[in-house]
Amino acid sequence: MALSDDVLTLRDRVLADLASAHDYFEDTKAVWDLMRSIIAAGRKITIQNLTTGTITTQVQLAEKARSYVAKQLTEATFQQFISIFENWFYDLLRLWLTAYPESLGKKMVDFKSNLDLPNKDAITQLVVRKELNEVLYDRPTEWFSYLDGKVKLGCPTSNEVERIAEAKATRDVFVHNKGVANKTYESKAGNLARFHDGEKIDISEQYHRETWELVHRVVSDVSNAAIAKAS
Repeated sequence: MALSDDVLTLRDRVLADLASAHDYFEDTKAVWDLMRSIIAAGRKITIQNLTTGTITTQVQLAEKARSYVAKQLTEATFQQFISIFENWFYDLLRLWLTAYPESLGKKMVDFKSNLDLPNKDAITQLVVRKELNEVLYDRPTEWFSYLDGKVKLGCPTSNEVERIAEAKATRDVFVHNKGVANKTYESKAGNLARFHDGEKIDISEQYHRETWELVHRVVSDVSNAAIAKAS
């Protein structure tokens, strides 16, 4: 399959994954709204979690629903948006470097690793994986700088890159620091940092939606530019 076809397939799959993640967010909100309406109408409900032993009545469930939607659901799907983006960027670079391995001609690899591989294609994949692991260990601003060095696509804009960097920094805080901003967050987020060291990070529904739209736009624009370049 041609590179342009591979990138097109990747784009469509990732955009579908993003749509599915946001559908899950909206559908789950709607289900909780429906549940609150049922409870408000006087329905008695008792739920027992057989794993934890927790028993929840309709009164407790109505209270939990607010937190589930405003916090757990929003934070979880936000993190999913960023994970989808990261995987897309990795796969896009992998496709491009595999199609143009000569761009890695000066890359050094362990000789023993080469001896264990069956052919040239396997060696190429080894070198590409090594390169990707090194590139993606850095910050998003460096990711796009690297991509621009390999293939000048003319997108995304510098503001979009900075916003992606802040969103990823936000996700990292939830994963590594229990949702509390620190100096690392401030450094990664740069001028777009929304919180300061020690502050609890909040994912508002507006920020949640804007992040989804940002990721969707960047994936679309960069993929389309790469498809045009590879055609």
